[in-house]
Amino acid sequence: MGGLLLGLALLGGFIVGPQPAPASAAVATNNPNFSANVMAPLVVSDWGQFGSQLNTVKSYGVDAVTVDVWWGTVEGAGDNQFNWSYYDRIFSEITSRGLDIVPIFSFHQCGGNVGDTCNIPLPSWLWGKYASTSYNGIVLGTNGLKHRSEQGNVSNETVQGWATPVVANEYRDFTQAFVARYGTTYANRMQEINVSLGPAGELRYPSYNGHDSGTGYPTRGALQAYSPLAVKSFQQFAIAKYGTLAGVNAAWGTQVTAQSQIQPPNNADFFFSSGDYRNTQYGKDFIDWYNGSLVDHGERMLDTVLAALGTSFPGAEIGYKIPGVHWSMTGPTPRAAEVAAGLVQTSVDMNAASTGRGYANIVGLANRVADSGRGVILHFTCLEFNDENFAPQYSQAKTLVGWVGAEAGRQNVAIKGENALAGGITSNNGWDNVNQAFDTFPYIGMTVLRVGEVASGTGASRYAQFIQKYRPAGSAWNSLYVRGTNNNWSLSTPMTKSGDVWTATNVSFGSAASQRFKFDVRGDWSLNYGGSGLSGTAVQSGGDIAVQSNTSYTITFNERTKQYAATPSGTTQPPPTGGAVTIKFAEWQSATSYSLHTWNGLSGTFPMQYEGFINGRHWWTITVQNAPNSFGFTFTNSNGNWDTADRSYTRQASTVYVLPGNATVFTTRP
Repeated sequence: MGGLLLGLALLGGFIVGPQPAPASAAVATNNPNFSANVMAPLVVSDWGQFGSQLNTVKSYGVDAVTVDVWWGTVEGAGDNQFNWSYYDRIFSEITSRGLDIVPIFSFHQCGGNVGDTCNIPLPSWLWGKYASTSYNGIVLGTNGLKHRSEQGNVSNETVQGWATPVVANEYRDFTQAFVARYGTTYANRMQEINVSLGPAGELRYPSYNGHDSGTGYPTRGALQAYSPLAVKSFQQFAIAKYGTLAGVNAAWGTQVTAQSQIQPPNNADFFFSSGDYRNTQYGKDFIDWYNGSLVDHGERMLDTVLAALGTSFPGAEIGYKIPGVHWSMTGPTPRAAEVAAGLVQTSVDMNAASTGRGYANIVGLANRVADSGRGVILHFTCLEFNDENFAPQYSQAKTLVGWVGAEAGRQNVAIKGENALAGGITSNNGWDNVNQAFDTFPYIGMTVLRVGEVASGTGASRYAQFIQKYRPAGSAWNSLYVRGTNNNWSLSTPMTKSGDVWTATNVSFGSAASQRFKFDVRGDWSLNYGGSGLSGTAVQSGGDIAVQSNTSYTITFNERTKQYAATPSGTTQPPPTGGAVTIKFAEWQSATSYSLHTWNGLSGTFPMQYEGFINGRHWWTITVQNAPNSFGFTFTNSNGNWDTADRSYTRQASTVYVLPGNATVFTTRP
């Protein structure tokens, strides 16, 4: 039989219970922590199209763009040989439109998973580098870092979790190189940093991936616990739990005489079909170890990345993703696909809300790494699907979204949702399911796969409606305070609100050095924002904003976009009538030239000059001689594309700065 020729398993029915009332109700509406993000393509090939899509989603309220930072791209040329050129460009394209970045440290292969349209393997030097390494008494060899399945096949998609301690230095080096490259330029533009913990960037085993045969949707998949490192780990787990071989035999009803005889199921098909995986002590112990090993691996990776990040990107939370393995849930082998992926335990009551229907351990990973000082976000997929509880899929996707959401609420874990398949949110039915999840369970953010799906048509209109529903303009915050050296960090400088914009005028800072301030939403620092420079995008729990001594400021904050500005009062003199004005513009897409287009006081289109890459953006500049007191203006480029926002120059300053898609005329560079 499966395992160690254990006794007959119980064959009783296993029925998934009805979906209960959520442990924690909906919290997204008017939640200041609500976020609406989109995913970039796996690799951008059409930059013009990508830029146009970014402009569209920014216009209706999207906050940030997730970007796969492929290990195989960045470090593919050789060990510690990092090439960031692609990411220099894509990060600039994103931030130049006022959007933030969510990088995914993609320590997995691109290719072989649903929706993959490119082939980026892990760095080829990786496998050979550790072939002669000995770990836990085992010489790894060429395939020693890889998962091995019940079919005897190895997976090239990720490093197996049992080898994480061996390669943790690689994850550290990658993270430190990322910090060195972007820690200053984009210090306050990273909304969140996601860490890939397995295939497709998800914390799971490659149980339904292409290295095995007949294991894809909607089968149970294949166990991935047969590498020498995995087998050794299971043996050590069993002895640690029961003390001796005699203890193991007593618990499992076996007659093993050596630790080496403790093995994963030798007949995995029977292990599942018989019910051993959930009805025998051996089966429950094996799955506990299998699930626990996965979660331990996730904790080690997250701890490694968090340590390497240090205090860089201070406003960025840390995120990880678990997949919605929603098939094979009720029959013929209940919950088998989730079990094979490593997501659930079978030693607990898998029908009980108190165990998260088996998900308590993997959801609880967030709390195991929450002492880093950063917020931790759990991402969960398949929010767009219906339940299809019939053969052959036996899918309960919608039910599963509720289970995991409720368990996150029960454990006070912040959870955000995603759609599982590109195209899943281009239909009204898909969006109806997403809305129901947010209306019922404590999901506080949505990331759409991918940006092109919501740049036009039903996807765009429904996502815009979704954002407006949960983050209505001008209704989220009831208070906002400027707190700093101007008022001894007290609540004596409340801001006033008009629409989405809060304003405080004549905020005077004293003569002492190091004058600074922050924004406090509730007056208790529980939700606060800082930034870098006199204007820009504020970051939750970001740094103090430095200002000049002996200067008064008008300070503004847009609660929807998080754009802020501190403008000196009376210190910036407007140019005289007929004087020169210099206009600087951050491009929104790569082009060979940009031009200033004017009206209402000044007529014509004037070519601009490229100024350089400054503050994470590509800037163009032009000086208009004998400028009138006021005129309207916008920009066009050599691609024939126009910027969408109309601005008004009204003698704000002799040099002004403008961002794409933004009507604000800044007097300091954002």
